Amino acid sequence: MDESDWRRHLGRRWSAQFGGTPFGFAVGDGWDHLLAEVFRRVDAALEDDERADFAWSDIKEKWGALRMTHYGGDRIEDIVDWAEAASKRICDRCGWSGRLRSEGGQWRVRCDACDGL
Repeated sequence: MDESDWRRHLGRRWSAQFGGTPFGFAVGDGWDHLLAEVFRRVDAALEDDERADFAWSDIKEKWGALRMTHYGGDRIEDIVDWAEAASKRICDRCGWSGRLRSEGGQWRVRCDACDGL
């Protein structure tokens, strides 16, 4: 799958979580499965009467970790907290196990193989 294909696929698959509008994810390709799991968990957690009001407002990498902001309640925040913590152990380039590293002031989660690439 092309690096941008997974973004389009997730955006289409979970379009209801984005208010039906195109949405970009400013994250590395290694977090594709993590985001898919977040969207699946959010879908399962939302009550029918909450779906129309829920939307993501921002999904990005900041200081090497995943950051997600949304219009939703505490159950969704628990999922976001889990994902943000998990992102600190997943290489943002390839998706393998990694750790937070700093190179030249830039923070990234990278596995040993992707470190320095």
